[in-house]
Amino acid sequence: MYPRYDTLMNDITFKESFANPHNRRQLERFLEALLSLPKGYLKDKLSVSYESLIDKANIDEKSSRTDISVEFDDILIDLEAYSYLDQESVYKSTFYVMKISASRLTRGMEYEPFKVIQYNFVDHVHTNIGPDIINPFGLVHKNYPEIKIAPELFNINYVRIDKIRELSYNESEVIKWLRFIAARNHKEREEIAEGDEVLVDFNEWIENYVNDDVTRKVMAEWNEKILLNKQVKIALEEGARNRALEIAKSMLESNMKIEDIAKFTNLSKEEIIQLKEGK
Repeated sequence: MYPRYDTLMNDITFKESFANPHNRRQLERFLEALLSLPKGYLKDKLSVSYESLIDKANIDEKSSRTDISVEFDDILIDLEAYSYLDQESVYKSTFYVMKISASRLTRGMEYEPFKVIQYNFVDHVHTNIGPDIINPFGLVHKNYPEIKIAPELFNINYVRIDKIRELSYNESEVIKWLRFIAARNHKEREEIAEGDEVLVDFNEWIENYVNDDVTRKVMAEWNEKILLNKQVKIALEEGARNRALEIAKSMLESNMKIEDIAKFTNLSKEEIIQLKEGK
């Protein structure tokens, strides 16, 4: 028996559902809501690319490092889903969007404005990205945040799926779509989609897709590989932290200053004080 992956906040389900050509109408409608465009504006305009994990033999074969890339009207949208967001994930997502922006330039070419927008749909947030449902970021002056560089050409948005789950009704089209993404199963999505033909059809496609025997087998294998990678990463981080704590203990025994120990070990002053007090 293979586990179900009946949630769009599963990394593979998100990508395979939104990027599949069968669901182009759904992607058009979703982006129209997200970007506040008139319904029907994106019909047949989207150029979509993504790397399907389902078709790959090894997790390390992934090369583009983006989930879904969508182009239209000199705009590129990068859609990413993170079921667990930490600071490393923030670094990686920022690198992705910078790489996308840089890939538009070649030596000697005359620059033509091309807007790059990244949307990160995030759950289980373990770093500070802001308290709002949609938290926008751009390039700003370090000392004078009111001074922005090319705000019309580059921005990153973190969409808090955990905050969306606190809502129980659809106050707008975009909230309805975000609640649909945040839903934990087919039944929840069904209730949110009621009366909306596009969402009803999308929900049925997702249900059939994730319960297909071949898909379930492949997705289970991939998620096992992803989980193993995460476990190895956590083990390495814990090993490094334990080593830092041992070094800090030795430094404390040598009566070194807490500030110097913090710089050397990358531990916080609070952690070192607690260590000193035996907590």
